[in-house]
Amino acid sequence: MGYDVHITRKGDWSDTEGPVITRDEWFEYVGGDTSMRLEREAIVSNDSGEAFSVQDETLAVWKDWSARIEGKNEAWMWHSAGNVMAKNPDSEMLRKMFLIADALGAKLQGDDGEVYNSIGMVTPQDRATKRWWKFW
Repeated sequence: MGYDVHITRKGDWSDTEGPVITRDEWFEYVGGDTSMRLEREAIVSNDSGEAFSVQDETLAVWKDWSARIEGKNEAWMWHSAGNVMAKNPDSEMLRKMFLIADALGAKLQGDDGEVYNSIGMVTPQDRATKRWWKFW
């Protein structure tokens, strides 16, 4: 499964209503960022040599990711339901996603609703508002 992080304009990334990032805006962003490339298909091989393929016309790869091993370890991002998302991003990828969010007039939010800042950390004010222990 994994943990997704979302570039969103909505109050919460999972909201069905609210301002969206359009596919055209995503395509325009990727086309203007020389460190990104629209791939439309992800073909990744595992350690056993098995290849897996996912096709999505919005699928883009961040080419400058320091952990990138072409065809094995990629920094994939894609458009879905008015958001741009990535699965299991590391801190470097979170920083890149924040920059993309900033360029798109959006925020960076995790599956659990936490908001990330410019260095890929959960914002202190977000921690203060997520008082899970007060639910008991």
